[in-house]
Amino acid sequence: MTEKIAIEPLSACPEMIPVCASWTFGHWDCQAGTTFEETNRLFCDAANDTSSLPLTFVAIADGKPAGMISLSENDFKERSDLSPWLASLYVHPSHRNKSISMLLIKRLELEAERLGYRRLYLTTEASAALYEKNGWQEIDRARTPFGDASLMAKDF
Repeated sequence: MTEKIAIEPLSACPEMIPVCASWTFGHWDCQAGTTFEETNRLFCDAANDTSSLPLTFVAIADGKPAGMISLSENDFKERSDLSPWLASLYVHPSHRNKSISMLLIKRLELEAERLGYRRLYLTTEASAALYEKNGWQEIDRARTPFGDASLMAKDF
């Protein structure tokens, strides 16, 4: 049986805020010194104000949260001169290897382009190949709280 995957803005499914906050906090923010309350507030803001960044999209598979991605003003403090950023791409382990990350990336890129952005940035410690498959290019190397990373960009 094939799963039906929907990519929805977080504003359309605010009940997913705690899931997105938990995934982000557990995967990144607890190691970066951010509190759960700060992370949760970020997703509440993303769900309430759809006219400005951050924006978050949720992949829903058969009614259950499967993954998420955000478009943020900045996701790397050392490069505050660059904006906006693809951030918080996460796919739940039970939904990996089903192309959900590709669907999330494409949806975010379409939204960024619709909003008038001409270039996006991201950092990744281990997934550069995934992004390169989607037309991203490494423009620099960086050191993040999680280790050495590729600083990548994509032009539209």
